[in-house]
Amino acid sequence: MKIQLFVAIILSTFSFMACEQDSQIPDDQQKLTTLDGIVIKYGTSFGMCLGPCRKEMALVNDEAAFTVYQNGGRGTEGGDPKTYTEKLTDEYVTAVSKSVDFDTFKKLPETIGCPDCADGGAEWVEITKNDSKHKVTFEFGHDVQEIAPLLKLLREKRIYFEEKYVKP
Repeated sequence: MKIQLFVAIILSTFSFMACEQDSQIPDDQQKLTTLDGIVIKYGTSFGMCLGPCRKEMALVNDEAAFTVYQNGGRGTEGGDPKTYTEKLTDEYVTAVSKSVDFDTFKKLPETIGCPDCADGGAEWVEITKNDSKHKVTFEFGHDVQEIAPLLKLLREKRIYFEEKYVKP
């Protein structure tokens, strides 16, 4: 009985030591496998166009859903939407998670510049965290300094989906 108690104490000690060592990995080296409750939506639209005028992407947990609306411009659904989904890599999820500063994002105005003026198109990013949601719309192709790293990742993923699934 004493030997079993001694072995149990030794094993418990090693278990606690292993847990303690794991938790000391620096935050910048840990990989996130989900967006930890954050939902990111991103899209583009063109008011005067033929073909796919609106594209939207949603990043939820470890999955991306990319929806293409075949016809219709600003404010219209138009056509039969087609949605393509793929699992995100751990590296992409980690990069996106690190690029989101929700407090800074919430301070941005809802509209920046003149989105879709003179048929220039619009882009938007919407982030939902817990019960708080904020959406920012801006001119297509323009950079928004406060969200530049996130915007770069979202644009790369949009282009990836367009090249893989959307036929001209």
